[in-house]
Order: sequence, then structure tokens, then C-alpha cells
Amino acid sequence: MEQAHQPVRRPSGLAWAGQGNPEREQAALRVWMGAAVLLAYGAYAWRFPSHEAMLVTRVIAMYVCYGAGTLLLVNRVSSASGKRLTMTTIVDQSFVGLLLAVGGAAALPLLWAMFWFLIGAGCRYGKRTLALSCATALLVVIGLACWQPWWIVNRPIAFGLGLSVLAASVYLSVLVDRLGNANRDLARQASTDPLTGLSNRYALERIIDQSGNDSAALLLIDLDGFKEVNDTYGHAVGDMLLQSFAQLLKRKTRNSDSVARLGGDEFVVLARNVRDRGAVLAVTDDIHSMLASITTVQERSVNVSASIGACLLSSAAEAHQPGMSAVLRAADRAMYRAKSLGVGKTVFAETRDFELH
Repeated sequence: MEQAHQPVRRPSGLAWAGQGNPEREQAALRVWMGAAVLLAYGAYAWRFPSHEAMLVTRVIAMYVCYGAGTLLLVNRVSSASGKRLTMTTIVDQSFVGLLLAVGGAAALPLLWAMFWFLIGAGCRYGKRTLALSCATALLVVIGLACWQPWWIVNRPIAFGLGLSVLAASVYLSVLVDRLGNANRDLARQASTDPLTGLSNRYALERIIDQSGNDSAALLLIDLDGFKEVNDTYGHAVGDMLLQSFAQLLKRKTRNSDSVARLGGDEFVVLARNVRDRGAVLAVTDDIHSMLASITTVQERSVNVSASIGACLLSSAAEAHQPGMSAVLRAADRAMYRAKSLGVGKTVFAETRDFELH
């Protein structure tokens, strides 16, 4: 089980492709888009035959074979590879350069592929891969302007193409940043309780399921006296009480602990590095002290305490019930026993609390 909430870190390359396998998707597109381009350009070369058009058709066929090879490769491997990503990014743009080099004017209908590869690099893998694709494309354009006969004659077109590649890459880089920030904001909202700013049940589930050891305890906190505050002063004061308690939990619990609100007046603290009940009680005593310090809300007198159900994650592991639902169920049963003993009590979950009824 978990000790603390550590955010999942995605590979630094992936930008928009939050799910699935972008490398496999890209390899499949090489095959299907390449095949479609081969058919379309093949028809064009048949309608307007020339030596250059035939050479371009053969290069497109080579690219389709290359795409099929990359698809077979990524289907056989189990993990992404930075070196492989670097090589395929360079090769993609290099094939466009080869098309323009052998075809000259006959290859101009395929200029869009250079920008297609830029978009694919940025959308799937982020700014670093976009920069690599842009740099390769610019080198291709420079090479054409220096050595390819048609492009030497038409260097202003090469200059315009280079500026277009650079401008498109800058714009894509800004767009990747904005979409990345938007995705992070959405993820933060999806995992945050809107009233208190604490983690919510969804985030707590990830925290527990991603945990790697059992030296932790889940503390389920239910506020005694909260209903009376709501009934006496109204929900606005009740909400302010919840916010005050949440702020105290965030500020005064240890940096290693995770704090969440399940809903209503139920909170959870996932205490790390607590190997026995004595260490857990030290944490719960602090929580009881926090609530004792809240005596007024908006100049209204309040009297609240907590009933806490504590579940050592080692107990959950011993009961072969490590999931969040089992841990919460055991802590909930312990919390109700704490309530039955009076206000301000802490009770530990026992083995029987993991049994389904």
C-alpha cells in the first residue's frame, strides 16, 4: 500500500497523447496515409508521366515499406524508446527531403507532408520532438537550396518554405504549451474537492492504489457537532467551518501526509511512515487538537470534535484487502465504533472490519 501521494510522471515527451500508444498510432498512420498517398500520386504520375514522377513514386513506396517496418517493430516491443523516437522523427522529414531532391518540381504536391510531420511530432510527443522535426526540415530545405537544381533556381521558394516551417513550429509550440496547461488544469479540477481545495475521493483512490509499501495508515475523520452548526447557523457557516478545518489539516499535518475530503463532513488523512499504533495516535492527537482550536466561525461560537477510524495499511495487507474500498470500509466501521464511545475518540480497525457483510 501507499505511503504518500506521489504524482504519476509521464514520459517528458508525451504531450497530448494521454492515453493509448502514440508510437503505434504514428506507425500505423505511416502505412495507411503512405499507401493512400502512393495511390494518389501513382495516379498523378500515370496521368502526367515523367522520369522525376516515377522516382517520387518509388520513394513513396519505400516510405510505405519503412512505415510497415516501424509498425512491426513497435508491436513487438513493450516500452517506448527515446532513441527510436529521435530516429523516426529525423527519418520522417528526411523522406520528404528525398522526395523533393529526386523529384524537384514534380514533388511539390507533397510539400504538405513536411508540415504534417511537424504537427504529428508536436501533437504526440511535445516540444522537444517538435523542435527536432523542425530542425530536420530546415536542414532539408537548406540542403535543397544548395544542391538540388530546381531548388537552386527557385531559392526564393526555398526561403519561403523555410520561414513557413519555422513559423508553423513556433505556433505549434505555443499551442502545445496552452493545451498542456489546459489538460493539467482539467486534471487538477477532476481530482480536487471544490469547497476545500483538498484532494477528492478520486484522487485518494489513486493515492492508495499507487502506494508501494504498508508503513502508512488511513485516518477517516468524521466531525462531531457539525450537524448542530449547520442547523443553528446555516450551511454558509457550516461550509466555512469545513474550509477552516481543511486549511488546518493542510497546514499542520506533516508534509509527507496526504489529505482529502470524501464529502460532507468526512475527511481522510493518509499518514506516512507510521509503523505502529503509537505513531498513528500521535497524528490523531494533533488532529483532535486542531479541532479544539476552532472555537468560532464568523464570530459564532462552535463546538466540534472528531471521531476517527484508523486503519493501518499493514492490517489491510495481512487481510489480503489492499484496495481503497476495503481500507475505507474498515476505517468507516472503526469510526462508527469511535462515535459510539463518545466525542473526540480514535478507534483502530480490526481484522473483522475487512470482512464483507
